[in-house]
Amino acid sequence: MDKQSVLIVGGHGVVGRQIGEILHARYPDLTIVLGGRTPGKAAPFGSGKVHTSVVDNNAEDPLMFIDNEPALIVNAVNDLQDRLLLSAVRRSIPLIDITRWTSLFRQSVDKLNSVELRAPVVMASGWMAGTAALFAKLHAQPLHQVEADLYALYSLKDKAGPDSTAYMDRMTIPFPVMEPAGKRLVYPMSDPVRVQFPNGYATRCYRLDTPDHETLIRTETIASASFRIAFDSKAATQSIVMLIRSGIWKMISGERFRGLRRGILYNPGTGSAHHIRIVLKGLDAEGNRAERKVSITDPLGQTHLTALGAAVQAEKLLRLPKERPLAPGIYYPEDLPDERMDHAAITDFYEVHGVKISWE
Repeated sequence: MDKQSVLIVGGHGVVGRQIGEILHARYPDLTIVLGGRTPGKAAPFGSGKVHTSVVDNNAEDPLMFIDNEPALIVNAVNDLQDRLLLSAVRRSIPLIDITRWTSLFRQSVDKLNSVELRAPVVMASGWMAGTAALFAKLHAQPLHQVEADLYALYSLKDKAGPDSTAYMDRMTIPFPVMEPAGKRLVYPMSDPVRVQFPNGYATRCYRLDTPDHETLIRTETIASASFRIAFDSKAATQSIVMLIRSGIWKMISGERFRGLRRGILYNPGTGSAHHIRIVLKGLDAEGNRAERKVSITDPLGQTHLTALGAAVQAEKLLRLPKERPLAPGIYYPEDLPDERMDHAAITDFYEVHGVKISWE
């Protein structure tokens, strides 16, 4: 790839800024362009290689003010009408997107399937920009017929951007999951499972709709997938469960109460560690039942882990030689591993940035 520049849309936000810092540290000669809606806004960190530009995902053509087309776009802010997505596709610019909840994710994939792609599009909207799904895929091999259970511990004291709790608007909407017995509809914050996280905190985790459910079962090794979440306040977790089960949450649905709903859990703090637990159950080469468990902790929190999830996808594209680009098409986070970035290289990428990974 021509490594002249990378455009990070939402580059002034909590996650976008960290994506820029990570890529700048790894590629000092790379020009980083931070896109946002406000003209003339100063870059959140200083460097002669860091610039800003106007990119508004609500505009008909969000890339209209980009003079020199970047080699890669990373989108870290909501693109609800797919305007940035399609603007990049029209210009044949590779794009990584980390912003879509499941229904919007499906909408975007449907649109991509109806147009000709002349560059890769990485739809990395799973948990922490696909980090959970990526490590589930890595550790599921060489098992087969794997049941993948992903669990996340969400810290209420962690840093967060305003889009981080968009899922709160979908807490009463059922969604499909693939289980060993087949596909069925489930509700958010249902079917609790008790989990102990890497920090020793044990609590009940509840279902949440994420694109991981859909992308993981595309892999050859994984037959079913589920995602569950808990907050590091048991009182907060139980309060949300009660509001949903009682019907109160549905009563405060709609645009009028959006601020109230998001305000319940969007009170970002100064930072806290983020923990993920992955349990994989499948069959080994002899047909015997086998189980693997993976623990992931980022001491710098969920926004940092999300930024790493986006940056590791960018890393692969930036490593590709110009004469051997990634083929045009739709890619998902767990498609990342290949001969250039294998299991060891991906793990090393995260560990170099302070993430603690263990398995048993």
